[in-house]
Amino acid sequence: MTDVLTWTVQRRLKPEERARLLRKELADVEGRLDRPEVAEVVFGAWVETTDGGRKPSGLV
Repeated sequence: MTDVLTWTVQRRLKPEERARLLRKELADVEGRLDRPEVAEVVFGAWVETTDGGRKPSGLV
């Protein structure tokens, strides 16, 4: 009976550890995606404000 309990616990722990590692990896990837997204928004606002760099932005 103990073998069955040990087996079921091990079957649960391996996927839990894998899920923890995948969540960590996903958080890292999402963090790297945030920076380009912010840059796109800022650049898009600059393009709209300056007509693609043809007009002064008024920023110092």
